Amino acid sequence: MGLYSNIKDKLPQQFSIFQLMSILEINASDVRKARNILKQFYLEGYIKRISKNMYEKL
Repeated sequence: MGLYSNIKDKLPQQFSIFQLMSILEINASDVRKARNILKQFYLEGYIKRISKNMYEKL
């Protein structure tokens, strides 16, 4: 996935949705957009969900 490849080095092993939003420069009002991106990363097998707002790279 192109977007994931572009940001994977900027993400720590475990990261929050807020860290992802910061890297992608997504405003707080667009949290739905960030969740949709994370859902796609999850479905593609790039990350796993740890808790409500925390994720881990695979």
